[in-house]
Amino acid sequence: NQTKTLLKNRDANPMTAFQDTLRTTLSQNHIRTRPLTVETIEEMNLEKSYAFYKDRFADAGDFTFIFLGNIDLETIKPLVERYLGALPTVDREESWKDVGIDYPKGVIKKSVYKGIEPKSQTNIVFTGPFRYDSAHRTAIRAMGMVFQTRLREVLREELGGTYSVGVSPSYVKIPEAEYRISISFGSDPQRVEELIKAIFQEIEKLKTGISDDEVRDAREALYRSTETGFKQNRWLLTQLTFRYRQGSDPNELLLWEEPLKLLSPEVIQEAAQEYFNMENYVQISLFPEKDIK
Repeated sequence: NQTKTLLKNRDANPMTAFQDTLRTTLSQNHIRTRPLTVETIEEMNLEKSYAFYKDRFADAGDFTFIFLGNIDLETIKPLVERYLGALPTVDREESWKDVGIDYPKGVIKKSVYKGIEPKSQTNIVFTGPFRYDSAHRTAIRAMGMVFQTRLREVLREELGGTYSVGVSPSYVKIPEAEYRISISFGSDPQRVEELIKAIFQEIEKLKTGISDDEVRDAREALYRSTETGFKQNRWLLTQLTFRYRQGSDPNELLLWEEPLKLLSPEVIQEAAQEYFNMENYVQISLFPEKDIK
């Protein structure tokens, strides 16, 4: 009932319609990615949900617990034995399952008309297969940094078309190694097409040349963020959890400096050429209802 109350007015928010369209388009309307609405709440069965919960927590045999912080091993050992050692197990073998949530192929463009405020939001998302190793993960992150800096200079400083523009690269290993690069910006509805055109022009420029200064700045930024992260338990917890979930060796985290040494203009340029596939992306823009159609 509390959730229903929270969801009653969700459809009145233009950003909700925008995000729902983006999510369902990227997942090709897969049932497991449906937005949570009052209607989907009505489909739920509390007894089945609770039974599912009990089944999942009936076997802690393959749980992984990660402890970080100023921990005395002799002090924590009896606590682990008492509280974790007493958790139930049923000796069953389990693994992940590919449920078939796949990115769409080709170029897909959609416009969402919602609300009356004279502002637009646009997301351009590139996806595709990914070579999942530390070198390529570092290269795509560095490329994202270089490209975001360029877009800020062009879209915000030169064109004055947006207050904020973001470039967010991500990747997964399971069920298939894939990457995703999301370019997002807010703007005046009348300038959406102009700014999209500028973004694609900058993509082509990125594919043809990267400066040594841009590589140095990206390397230094990655170095500083990682060096700072190692001092924070929350960052380390996120990194270790990610590696365990992806089936990667957590010890490779200690080799974090090695892929940074491999960064070069050629490496980042090759990343741009590979990941910005002009024949495979999703473009969604939000416009006010009473604006251009």
